Amino acid sequence: MPHIVVEYSANLEDHIDVGALLTSVHDAAGSHASVPLAGLRTRALKREEYVVANGDPRNIFVAVVARLNGDRGREPLIEIRDLLMAACSETLSSVREQQPLALSVEIQTIDAAMRINDNSIRDHYEELR
Repeated sequence: MPHIVVEYSANLEDHIDVGALLTSVHDAAGSHASVPLAGLRTRALKREEYVVANGDPRNIFVAVVARLNGDRGREPLIEIRDLLMAACSETLSSVREQQPLALSVEIQTIDAAMRINDNSIRDHYEELR
């Protein structure tokens, strides 16, 4: 049940297609062997109100938070973190060259005992079974 939230400053949309960033992040996470595609959810949160660093309106931020089951162990979580950072860095490279950009990627572990899943996606897609 990986959940990925890409939070970003509204001014990012002046420079890239946020949907492309979401797809890049989603695909990067899904490429890891321990991430089940049927349970992967990636979404964006656009922030209209924000202040970054010195408050210059050109400043952009992207903060990626991935919540995953901690039972995977530390190494797979670090690998996923690194995949997400690489995807963001590649997708945002042209923005970084032209604008001040603050990018962060964080992995948060979920205690499996504290969640309940109900997912019928696998029932509808043969390739996800």
